[in-house]
Amino acid sequence: MVDSAQQTARSESNDFFSQVGAGAGVVDSAGEVVWMNARMAEQTPETLRQFTTLCAEAARMLARDPTAHVRKRFASGDRHFDLMISVAAGQRATGIIFDVTARTRLSERIDAVDQAGAELLDLDAQIVNPLNVGERLALLEGKISNTMRALFADEPFEVRLRNRRTEQLELVMGHGIEPLRIGESIYARSVSNGISGLVASTGESYIGRNLDTDPHYLPGLPGARSSLTVPLLLRDRVIGVVNVESLKADAFSDEDRMALETFGRYEAMALNILDMLIVERSTTSARVSETLRDELATPQQRLRDATHELAVGKLGAYESLERALEMLSARIRSATAGPQSVLGIDRLPRDRSLDPFISGKRILVADDDAQVRETIQWLLQEAGGVVENRADGSAALELIERAADEKRPFDLVISDVRMPDRNGYEVFRGTRDCSPSSAFVMMTGFGYDPNHSIVRSTQDGLSHFLFKPFQAQVLLEEVRKALGAPA
Repeated sequence: MVDSAQQTARSESNDFFSQVGAGAGVVDSAGEVVWMNARMAEQTPETLRQFTTLCAEAARMLARDPTAHVRKRFASGDRHFDLMISVAAGQRATGIIFDVTARTRLSERIDAVDQAGAELLDLDAQIVNPLNVGERLALLEGKISNTMRALFADEPFEVRLRNRRTEQLELVMGHGIEPLRIGESIYARSVSNGISGLVASTGESYIGRNLDTDPHYLPGLPGARSSLTVPLLLRDRVIGVVNVESLKADAFSDEDRMALETFGRYEAMALNILDMLIVERSTTSARVSETLRDELATPQQRLRDATHELAVGKLGAYESLERALEMLSARIRSATAGPQSVLGIDRLPRDRSLDPFISGKRILVADDDAQVRETIQWLLQEAGGVVENRADGSAALELIERAADEKRPFDLVISDVRMPDRNGYEVFRGTRDCSPSSAFVMMTGFGYDPNHSIVRSTQDGLSHFLFKPFQAQVLLEEVRKALGAPA
């Protein structure tokens, strides 16, 4: 009966040691393997060599201190192992190895993501400060694109930011995925807005393992079979989403999800920093304008008083000084009106003739600020252009499409970045799609670009920009270049 119990215990012990870890064995201090289980016997010669060497070293140490336990880590080929060693009888050591390859690779990948994130946030002032907003966004986009391609082997991706007012998920940057058609939009809602809308509304990542049957998926990459979408989290607030798609089914793992979630937090912080820089620049410019108006109020009044006094003593002096004062006041108003102004109109030559590159050209100006669009229209008409204007992007796109249908496309479209309905990028894309021969100039006030139209348009080939407030001469030069004049 006792013998049967001992035999059963010995059998259970053998079963345990045959299954434990990725392999187990007993090694003496000379490096001879006394025993190994079947799993250890299946390991490569290199793994067995490192196992016996480390166990032999431990056996000699454990002979001096039998209460000690030794833990080692080693790599063999492309695999990583943890080795746990304890004392055995007769100057021997018992070792058990555990395959930690997946955990080690994930740790190394997260370390790489942390390094890439630190570089993303390293917006060196000497590099960033001289750049305009479009160039700053392009710099950031380059860093994000390089990391995304390294993380996901050049799989197509896109980054969308959440508009806090409208809840629309607006495309900021992407690689390989076609943007939505004009008029189509995705919102941070869990129903009827695709996987991106679901992730933005819930704040939970989503792996689409088979997009052919996924009820949430809206077509993006042609032929896509699987996707990975994670929220961009700024603290606990979802400010956007990152979406990666693949032509292969079930291409993304939980390891991919963890890596992208980690990098997504860095992306959110970097984009937020950039947005704060943009807002700071716009706010500072407006504040400077207000200060300048206040500082000039007293000198203006004194000039008026002096004008009146001089008028009493000298015939005609009052009229001359009054005209000079009005010119000075007009200059001040223009210089301090911020983006609602075109500067330097009075410095253009009075006897200027028609411009050979502008004369006869059909031009459309789209801006929701009446003063700006009407001033630009007048300047270009003075140069000989045939100019129309519209107060919003939808009306501009309708006119562009109608002109193309009538085989009378515009030679040039000038559009503001920020309008109530369609942003500058949508007007640019709509123009390019239905009237590819039309040149395009984009305007933005103080570099403010909440929809990141400048970067997105630059990606698609746009190269002509005006940063309000701009000089009238700069407007004419940029228009000439867009219409093909030599630099």
